[in-house]
Amino acid sequence: MNWLQHTKTSSPDPRDIDLDDTTYYIPCFADLEPLEQSVRAVGIITQPVVQERVAGSPVPVLGRRRLTVARRVGLPQVEVKVLPARMPEQDAFRLAFWDNVTHRTFDPACTSVVVRRLLELFPRDAVAEEFLPVMGVPPRGPRLERLRIVAGLEPFVLESLASGRIHEKTCVILARLAPAERAILMQITEELGLNANKKNEIISSLVDLSIFHSRPVVDLLQDECAAAILSDRDAALPERAARFRDLVRSWKHPELAAQEQEFHSWRQSVVRSNRVTIRHAQGFETPECTLEIRCDSRQHAQRIIDRLDDEA
Repeated sequence: MNWLQHTKTSSPDPRDIDLDDTTYYIPCFADLEPLEQSVRAVGIITQPVVQERVAGSPVPVLGRRRLTVARRVGLPQVEVKVLPARMPEQDAFRLAFWDNVTHRTFDPACTSVVVRRLLELFPRDAVAEEFLPVMGVPPRGPRLERLRIVAGLEPFVLESLASGRIHEKTCVILARLAPAERAILMQITEELGLNANKKNEIISSLVDLSIFHSRPVVDLLQDECAAAILSDRDAALPERAARFRDLVRSWKHPELAAQEQEFHSWRQSVVRSNRVTIRHAQGFETPECTLEIRCDSRQHAQRIIDRLDDEA
């Protein structure tokens, strides 16, 4: 049945629509400011769609963001299309899905929420056949389960995922933690200005350390050295971030950290020119190191090569 043919038009106060209801929620974490400017300038162009309830306020099906902005700017009334209460949830969510998927690309956060809701409403085979191909999600394999896990995280985590400030795999790691620990780790890595890759490195390392030592992540962060770095407001942000990252790496790989420290001390003792750079082998797998020398000319480079050949 085409339920849109069975709608009626109404003009309720947007405050009388239950925007907290998530029955047909398809998230969008984009900034509301451009939409607000549009509504202030010309009003709401496309009518939102709501579903009436036998008892209670109508709930949004399409146009949740438009209704949110209508409240924000203080519109006294909004013209909406009203779907009947008897319309099944599966049909209304299918309507919301196809309306959204045709005019925007689902980011990983939105995809996770939609996948979980689809699996709640429809048989798995129906989800795999009708919806997942449109979303670019494999109908089988580990990602489907990852998305279900990610969908249960708090909005501030999902917003970071949607904006690319954190990876999907990092969200799966965060899902192992208590909400308070998630909030602390997200706050610290955001404040340090870390990119998504470095956030994943630090968060995964801290979670591994927490499991290995049977200690909450919060206890690890109360370490004296960690607290000193995080509270040092006099140091530049990149310096604090690098120090904290090095500290966490030293906790997880103490032997490697000791080798790096010894190498850096040695390098400082032998390098007396800013023209010379020495790098150790990857992971100190061998005792070899790479020596780079910046030369003023080809003749200068040739003299150095000749001396090396003489020593060889």
